[in-house]
Amino acid sequence: MSRLKERAQGFLELSAGQDPIVDIIAIHGLDGHRENSWTADDGTMWLRDLLPDDVPNARILTYGYDAYTRSFSQTSTKTIFHHAEAFVEDLSRLRRAADPKRPIIFLAHSLGGIILKQALVLCHSDNFETKDTSRDILVSTFAILFFGTPHSGANGVQLAEWMGRVLSVCMSTNDRILKALSRDSSELENIQKLYLRASKQISTIFFYEEYPTRIVRGMEEHIVPRHLAVVQGDRKAKVVVLHADHCQMVKYTGENDINYRKVVDYLSELVVDATITVEQNWTRENGHRGVANGEIPPSSHTVLPKPGIPVSRNYVQRQEIYDFLTEKLLPETPSHQRRCILHGLGGGGKTQAASFWIEEHKD
Repeated sequence: MSRLKERAQGFLELSAGQDPIVDIIAIHGLDGHRENSWTADDGTMWLRDLLPDDVPNARILTYGYDAYTRSFSQTSTKTIFHHAEAFVEDLSRLRRAADPKRPIIFLAHSLGGIILKQALVLCHSDNFETKDTSRDILVSTFAILFFGTPHSGANGVQLAEWMGRVLSVCMSTNDRILKALSRDSSELENIQKLYLRASKQISTIFFYEEYPTRIVRGMEEHIVPRHLAVVQGDRKAKVVVLHADHCQMVKYTGENDINYRKVVDYLSELVVDATITVEQNWTRENGHRGVANGEIPPSSHTVLPKPGIPVSRNYVQRQEIYDFLTEKLLPETPSHQRRCILHGLGGGGKTQAASFWIEEHKD
C-alpha cells in the first residue's frame, strides 16, 4: 500500500463542534477519498469549510478506506463485508474515547452506503448480553442520508469491469466489489434484507442524481438512477433529487449552492430531533440489556426482543423459496392455519430463508 493511500484511511475529524450534541460522519464511495470526494473543483470542502458554520453543535468526521478498483501499485482485496467490519471496529474505538451514546447522522455516497448498511447489520447481530460496543453504534444512529447509493446495483459496472480487465495489463485491478455492485446482485439483495431488520428506527433520506455522468470517450450514463437509489416500499423515507451527476452530487461550491442548501436544510432539521429520539432508544436498550443480563427483573410489561440471527456472508437469497413459502402460507382463500416445512442438508440456509420470510410478512 502506498503511503498516500495509507494516510487517507480511517477517521479524520474536520470539526470538533461547539459542545457537540451529534456526530455527523461521512463515508465516500467507489474509487473515492475521504476528503477529495467531498471537495468541489474550486477547492471547497463543504464538510470542513461550510457545514461547521451551519451546524455548529455537531462533531464532523469523514472516513476513508481503500475503495480503489485499479491502481499502478496495489488494490485492496477486501470485500464489502471486510470493509464494513473495519468500519465498525474503527468507529467503536473512536466513540469509546468520546461519548459512545451521542447521536449519529451518517452521510453515505455510492458504495459507502452499502458498506454502511452492512456495518449496521453487523451491529444488529450482537445480542443484548454482549460486552462489545458495536451495538452502541446502531442504537445511537438517528439518520442516514444516502447519496446515489446503488441499493439494487449500479449502471456502468459492466463497463468498469471491462476497463479493469484491459487496464490489468499495466495496473493492479480489483473487480470483487464491482461484481457485488452489478445490477440484481444477490449480495446487495442479501445486505438489504438484513438491513431492513436493523434499520426500523432510523430516519432515511435518499438523494438521487438528476444528470448523467461522463464515463469515457464521450459516453454518459446515470450511474445510479432514481429507481436504483431508492429502496422501494420504504414509505417513511424522503426522496430528494440533486441537480448534479453522480460525482458532483456531493461537491458544493458555497453557501448559495442550491444542492448544498437542500442538504444542509435537511441536516439541520435532523440535528434538532436527534437528541430526544436517541435518548429514547437508549432507555429501551438499557432496559433490554438489564433484563438480558439479569440486572433488572422482567416485568409483565417487559418484552425482550429476540436477537437477530447471526450474519452469514455466504448466504445467498433464493427467490423461488420465498415465492413457494408465500404461495403455501398465504393462499388467496385461506381455509385453515397453513404450515410449511423446509427440509434439507444442514447449513443450507433454511433458518435464514424462513426468518427473512417471517420478517417480510409479520405485519
